[in-house]
Amino acid sequence: MGKKIIALLMVFAILFGIVNIGFSQSRNPSRQEVEKIIEEVATKRGIPSVILKCIAKIESGFKQFDSNGKPLMGSNRYVGIMQIDKEGNIYNVERLIKDPVYNIEAGADHLLGKWKTANDKMTQIGNMDPNILEHWYFALWGYNGLLDRNDPNKSDKTYQDRIYEIALKDYNQKINPINKRSVPSRGGYPRSDRRIVTPEVYHEGDIIKYSVGDIVKSDILEKAKGKDQLVLHDKPRGNAIGTVKEEQTMTILEGPVLRRGFYFYKVRVNEDLREGWVYGNWIVLSMGS
Repeated sequence: MGKKIIALLMVFAILFGIVNIGFSQSRNPSRQEVEKIIEEVATKRGIPSVILKCIAKIESGFKQFDSNGKPLMGSNRYVGIMQIDKEGNIYNVERLIKDPVYNIEAGADHLLGKWKTANDKMTQIGNMDPNILEHWYFALWGYNGLLDRNDPNKSDKTYQDRIYEIALKDYNQKINPINKRSVPSRGGYPRSDRRIVTPEVYHEGDIIKYSVGDIVKSDILEKAKGKDQLVLHDKPRGNAIGTVKEEQTMTILEGPVLRRGFYFYKVRVNEDLREGWVYGNWIVLSMGS
C-alpha cells in the first residue's frame, strides 16, 4: 500500500475512527484503543509512534483516569495519559483533563517542543533526522525534565533507559543507546558544539512523508488561547511570510527537506497561489485529494 494511501487512511481514522471509540466520562479507554490513538496522532505529527507509546506507558500506564474515575494526577498538576502540566497555561485545561485524545495530542505537542529544544540547544546526534529512533535521546530527557536523575553520567536508570526497555519488551523495537561518555555532564542542558555520531546500527520509525502533488491542509492543535494559524516561511525554518487558514488547502511543490530536526515542505496555497515552506508536523492530507 502506498504512503499516500496510508496517510489518507490515517486522516479518516483520526476524523472518524477515534470518535467511534465512544469515550464516556471518567472511563479509561482500553490499552489497545489508546495505542491506536497514539499511533494516529504520532503519524500526523511526524513522531515515531513507538516513542510516543513508550512515554504513555511510563507516564500513566495508558490511563486517563484513576480507579475512582477521577482524572489521573501526578504531583497534583500533571494530568492524564501523557501527564501534561495543567498549570502551564499552554493547553485547554478542561479538555486536557476530560479528553484522552486531546491529552495525547498535547503530549505530542509537548514532545515536539522538547525535540525543538534538543535541536536548538543540546548536543546533536547525527543529522537529527526525526525518523531515526536513536536521535530522540535528548528530547526524551527533556520530556521528563533535565534533571540529574536522567543524566547517564549520574544515574544508572534514566528516563531514556526506561523508554528503550519498554520499546524492546512491549514492542520488540530495539533502540541503541548513545555512548554516555559522549554526553557532557555539566548540569542543566547538555550543551556542546560537538556532534555525536548516530550509532552504527540504528532503527527507523514510521513517519509518513508527503509527495510532490499531494493536497494537504493545516492541522493545528487547539491551545489555551485558541488555535494559531499555520505559518508560511520563505525557506525551511526561515522567516515568516504569511499564514494559512484552516479552510485553505495546499499543494506540495517540494520536499521533504530536513532542517535542524524537522521536515519542511514547499507548498502553494490553492486559494490564492501564495508559495512558501511549512513544517510537516502541522499538515495532513486533504480528504478531497
